[in-house]
Amino acid sequence: MRKILGLVLCLLTLNVAANDQFFERYEFVREDGKLIAVRDKSLSRSFKISNYVKYIKEQILTEQALIQQEGVNYDEQMRDLLYDDANSIRRRNRADRNKENIVLSMKELGNIDFIEVFEHPAFNDVLAKFESKLKEAFFYIDPQLIAKPDNASFFYKRAVTHQVVSWALNYARKKLSTIPLLNTASYAIVQIEHMMTKRRLYHQNNLLTYLELNTADELGLTKEEADSIFSSIYESRIPWYAFWESSRAKLNWARYGSSQFYAGFRVGSNKLRGFKHLYTSIGERYSYAFQEVEFNGERVIVNLFDKNNMFDSKPAIAYNFDRPKKIRRLRSVLTLARLGLSFVSLPAFIKDTANDYIKSYYETQQITEGALLTNFLMKGNTEAARNLRLQYINAFDLE
Repeated sequence: MRKILGLVLCLLTLNVAANDQFFERYEFVREDGKLIAVRDKSLSRSFKISNYVKYIKEQILTEQALIQQEGVNYDEQMRDLLYDDANSIRRRNRADRNKENIVLSMKELGNIDFIEVFEHPAFNDVLAKFESKLKEAFFYIDPQLIAKPDNASFFYKRAVTHQVVSWALNYARKKLSTIPLLNTASYAIVQIEHMMTKRRLYHQNNLLTYLELNTADELGLTKEEADSIFSSIYESRIPWYAFWESSRAKLNWARYGSSQFYAGFRVGSNKLRGFKHLYTSIGERYSYAFQEVEFNGERVIVNLFDKNNMFDSKPAIAYNFDRPKKIRRLRSVLTLARLGLSFVSLPAFIKDTANDYIKSYYETQQITEGALLTNFLMKGNTEAARNLRLQYINAFDLE
């Protein structure tokens, strides 16, 4: 009896702590009693491209040191990371050819003098101009704003950063005279814009799990306010060209977001049923997108929304309790491989396929994992939360 009471008390304590974190983090802005905005105070209000340049420079130089280290078979290390097992290395299917291109791309990074690239005045001029244009674009929206419940087309009308990227890439082509400078600047421009725009999605997914696992009242909201937050989050994900979907959101604002959310929940449940034969055992359903299972003898959490990659439709592994650093290492390699690929002598169509393959391994998966982070925080599992944050590759969202 004492053990049961102790467990109940522990769970209540964790729930109170989780709620304290929630109210410290989120600000609900109201005018005349009406909820008009949700702000996430953990998001930085400003950004400096120098933070990204420092981050990527450190990543590249660390990798170059590994490539050049005597007595280390770098190719073998890469294949151990990329292939599931020794048998798959001997097989050569379409996906594995892309893995070999990743190995080739990583080795190519060892041949470039990146210290000279990052110190070159023209390279830094291009990034400085890009930073100025980005700040102009972001001036019109609060960087801490993650939901606008009172406006059914707020985010749809503000998808403007792709224009800044186009301008910056053209400017780089005019100003940079060598392949290492141009390729590295182009890579940085695309990555910076992606990291800046996608971090809101990650933080929205944090909030979705709070909304899913708590009642509106527990979060200081009415049910109508919670539903409108759901709708604003899903409205922000409507592509700029999908005007018909924007119209649908306006017409059904009260239920638009919650309908989208629970449709996704059902898709995840169906996906789990379709792949359950792969797992030795099935454990806890963490939230709408995540399920704990045992897979290949390891305790892991799988992502029911995102597949492993473009050639492998089984659920991606979001967290590995037995090897918590593996996913972080893999994603670090994959992000750098996209830069290395630009220096490899391969036909354009092969490069395009390899680049798409690389992105399919982590881009959407790591954003969905924002929801899993909230699970770990609510459970008081600080170690898992820390590991999960580290495998989220975003230089503008590091804690």
